[in-house]
Amino acid sequence: MRSLLCILLIILSNIYSLIFLIKYSYLKKYASKDKQVQYSYKSLQKLTRALLFCAGIKLNVKGKENIPKNQTVLFVANHKSYFDIPILVSIIDIPMAFIGKIQLKKTPVISFWMKKINCIFMDRDDIRQSLKSINEGIEQIKNGQSLLIFPEGTRIIEEELGEFKKGSLKLASKTNVPIIPIYIENAHRILEKQFPWVKSTKVNVNVGSPVVIEELDEENKKNLAKYIKSKVEELKI
Repeated sequence: MRSLLCILLIILSNIYSLIFLIKYSYLKKYASKDKQVQYSYKSLQKLTRALLFCAGIKLNVKGKENIPKNQTVLFVANHKSYFDIPILVSIIDIPMAFIGKIQLKKTPVISFWMKKINCIFMDRDDIRQSLKSINEGIEQIKNGQSLLIFPEGTRIIEEELGEFKKGSLKLASKTNVPIIPIYIENAHRILEKQFPWVKSTKVNVNVGSPVVIEELDEENKKNLAKYIKSKVEELKI
């Protein structure tokens, strides 16, 4: 029954996206770019919440009060599942974009929404293109766009966190925006453990206090990736 509901949701999500596009086409003529992104993000948030409900995913969220309401930040989370992004979009109310792998650009519905909220596509196998993506992210942050990154660079199903890539944290060190560490637990049990079947799962999400780079000592500034990894690890529920 759950699988049938998910198939139905996929169909409905395509219809929803089409309706959104019609409204967006009208909005594009009269609203500012910021208003367009805000509308797109709120529309996507509704869709992700419906997706999670349909999949039987129950979220236990702690520390949501640590998310600023009117400040540009860099969200840094561990990466467990394809569902990590829908989960985080559903609970983070301020419009944010994220950096995703270049392969997602070929996925119609996903790439459609990613483009609408100003997401960045990164080719991890191309060093020059990866650097370009990081620089693009830095410019977005400077222009007031909050971003979400997964510094491990890939999904890590094991309990231990993978290495945090130093380059991704340049998004914060070059802009001095606060870093919001996030730990996601159990998300890999939704899909990855029994792919392609979706399993009803309780997912824990713990949002940590903002890390202000200017307040760190020189050692932690120098080893920012290692330090932020430790802050995410501290959030294990």
